[in-house]
Amino acid sequence: MEDLYLYTGSFAVIGASVGGPAVASLVAGDRSIPILLMATGGVGMLAVAGYESLQTDPEEFTAPPIVLLALVGAGLTLLGTVLPAVTGF
Repeated sequence: MEDLYLYTGSFAVIGASVGGPAVASLVAGDRSIPILLMATGGVGMLAVAGYESLQTDPEEFTAPPIVLLALVGAGLTLLGTVLPAVTGF
């Protein structure tokens, strides 16, 4: 698999995991500065990941050493978002 798509995909997952619940809270009427910042950051990460994957040539992309850390972080944020929804905590 192309390193570019692993790299940008992991940041898209992190952005969705952080921004999704925050946007849902904003829509539900919860308004606070932390929720607003999380929604802005999550949507921004999704936008930048999409832009980067469309504008960068996968053949010329060299993966930085942080790719593995980004993948682990994406898995952990996804797990941290899904577990409370499933278990009810």
